[in-house]
Amino acid sequence: MMKTFKVECKVITSLFMGGANQQAELRTQSINGLLRWWFRIAGGSIEDEKRLFGWAGEKSNQGLVRIFIKEPPFQPQEFSPKQAGYNYLGFSLKLTKRKSFPENQAFEMKISFHPKANEEDIKKFFCALWLAFNLGNFGSRSRRGFGSIGIKEIKIKKIKEDGKEEYEDITDNCYGLNFAPSGNLGTWINKNLNEIKKVLNQPRKDIPNLFDNFEIYIFGSNNDWQNLLNQAGQKYQSFRKKEQIDKRIVFGLPIVAVGKYKNFRRASPLMFKILEVDKNKYFLILIVMKPDNKRPFIFHPEINNVSWNLLSSFVSGLNKIYP
Repeated sequence: MMKTFKVECKVITSLFMGGANQQAELRTQSINGLLRWWFRIAGGSIEDEKRLFGWAGEKSNQGLVRIFIKEPPFQPQEFSPKQAGYNYLGFSLKLTKRKSFPENQAFEMKISFHPKANEEDIKKFFCALWLAFNLGNFGSRSRRGFGSIGIKEIKIKKIKEDGKEEYEDITDNCYGLNFAPSGNLGTWINKNLNEIKKVLNQPRKDIPNLFDNFEIYIFGSNNDWQNLLNQAGQKYQSFRKKEQIDKRIVFGLPIVAVGKYKNFRRASPLMFKILEVDKNKYFLILIVMKPDNKRPFIFHPEINNVSWNLLSSFVSGLNKIYP
């Protein structure tokens, strides 16, 4: 029997997602891509990734999960920052004249599983879903706090005795995971990550692992998420300016103003994430990815001697909540 879930989502921060024409739209391909990335770094196996999400290789398959998005009507918004730190975090959005799917907009996502999917398959998928929506962001400038989407409700379809459909709310206990941030944020994050670690426990040798290489810090809270990103942006800009170019590449590439780094690509190991814990109560967490003795992964194949210690310096003094 095919299992189906309805997921009510809310865009927390401006979402710059679109296709080749850069028009603002919600794209299942983009969401699937982030789900796969979090699945990999959390310890999901290659075999399970192919089974759940499909594979386009020689032995291609479609995977066990289907995601459908019901996009509501919306008015695309231009990026028009009024605060210097906020503008710094999203600088390229103004240059490219990107328009966004606006914040506070809700949309529905339907998730269906093939009848061959077992309970373990479904639980593994929801682990990836929790990570992507509660630690990750979507679209352009996602690692700088844009494109945060919160899951407000998850319901599973049930068939009653009379044959009619009904949906049961499982937001607080969806295969052992709680999707609604509440109470002490550090406790909530740790509880869910500990549950995920039990399920996705086959770390790959060639990529970072969430439970070995990631740290999470609380930057602060505010009733206005733009104020939070502005404060973080000001700190980030000030910190970078004090460092030499060859050192601050650790925050990500390219650096378009510097010839030798203009054409290199490397996603930033520092991620900004806005979470809405209660109505109009926002927290900014910083997620830092660093190599360790167990997993000395490569920053870039053409760059050596990366100053990883700068990441620790940037978050110094903040409240570390994981691990």
